[in-house]
Amino acid sequence: MITKQQLKLGNAIAKIAKVLRIPHCEKCEQRRLILNEIRTLGIKETIKKLRAAGPSTSKDINESWSVEEIVKKMEDCCDEK
Repeated sequence: MITKQQLKLGNAIAKIAKVLRIPHCEKCEQRRLILNEIRTLGIKETIKKLRAAGPSTSKDINESWSVEEIVKKMEDCCDEK
């Protein structure tokens, strides 16, 4: 019997980061775990937990990020060690 496994957001982001060869740090792991629970927590609670997990250097919620900015932010996160 084949069981349908649900793709979780945090795991999907981690896989993309791995393909892009972006290192994975403790902060990344905390965010991955929180994002994996978005379906049960809901968007508002997930955002609250992400903010509580660490300082946010994000832009205004109405501003969009380019792919280059997202990759740069992910690289910076893991270089802070």
